Amino acid sequence: MDTSEVSAAIRSAIASSTVVRGVGSGTWLHGGPVVNEAAASAVRPRGGVIEYTPGDLVISVHAGTTLEELAATCAASGQMLAIAPYGSPHSTIGAVVATASAAPLAYEDLTIRDLVLGLTAVTGTGDVVRLGGKVVKNVAGFDLVRLNTGAFGTLGIITEVNVRLHAKPIMDHVVTGTLVDAPNAWVLRLVENRAPLPMLVRLAPGEPAQLFARCTGNDARASALRGIMQSYGARNAFTLGSSDTSNASEPESPVAMLRHVPEQALVLRARTRPSDGALLIDAARVAFPDATLLFHPSRGSLRITTMHTDNADARIAGFVASAPPSMPFSVVVEQGASPIAPSSALDLSVKRTFDPHSILNRRRPEYRDMAVV
Repeated sequence: MDTSEVSAAIRSAIASSTVVRGVGSGTWLHGGPVVNEAAASAVRPRGGVIEYTPGDLVISVHAGTTLEELAATCAASGQMLAIAPYGSPHSTIGAVVATASAAPLAYEDLTIRDLVLGLTAVTGTGDVVRLGGKVVKNVAGFDLVRLNTGAFGTLGIITEVNVRLHAKPIMDHVVTGTLVDAPNAWVLRLVENRAPLPMLVRLAPGEPAQLFARCTGNDARASALRGIMQSYGARNAFTLGSSDTSNASEPESPVAMLRHVPEQALVLRARTRPSDGALLIDAARVAFPDATLLFHPSRGSLRITTMHTDNADARIAGFVASAPPSMPFSVVVEQGASPIAPSSALDLSVKRTFDPHSILNRRRPEYRDMAVV
């Protein structure tokens, strides 16, 4: 559907009191805080490039364009989208913006919120709103682009997106090494040095901790960065392969390996101060001993993935309760359980403003009242 067709579909849904569900490629309908109602009418924005001027490092696309298609288009001009989010390369850019999906080893540690310059959305009244623009400095007043980024389509169905691109580096590799010291030691070293390049620490049951780093530039710089990794405690550091996001769908790609999310897994994203990273990791290992952990040292964020989903709510509650009272701590359920915290009065007020008929993506009602800061 193009923007006008999405608008017409929403107005028709209002008239018939039908719930609408915004859908991209349909690869992650079971994740996030939105309930996948069987009676909901699916609205699928179309794909395709609207405008692309390589000299401006900006591309405008319909929201149904997949990340794979976007990467192929930009690669012809030696450019790329700086992130390749967790999940499938068949995900659409509209869904990535709507969910504010996190990305492992993103170029220069950028997030999707750093890259979206503007978007077009259709609100719950059927009105078409065009937000932001096509240049970096274009926001005056309330930043409604960022408001819709990560709103899971609850405020409007995104139909068009303008994103900032980056030139592909001459060399772009993933380097890995084994961390042999205790977590407290290497977390402290990574945090003290502010993890000067995109890094992730992978901790899997029964395996040694593994440090991944994205190294860009030239061969001399990559060699120097391997030395830096060794100074942090990484042993046997070597180049694993290309982190080229245009090839992220290839099974052997290190980016594809890190991006993979099992469909039936419980996935949580926790965050604290980077300096409290070791405490966060210890708490996660106690609550989820069978989970694979990905720790982002410069952000203090921890991604927890486990296939053992029995008593998920109780295990999450135990994890939250185990955090020291003095530690700032937040947890988001990405997949496999109920959302942790209820919507605030402000959230509900904003939702009513953009969706007064309550027909757009409805959030799950089973909230858990936990003391999460």
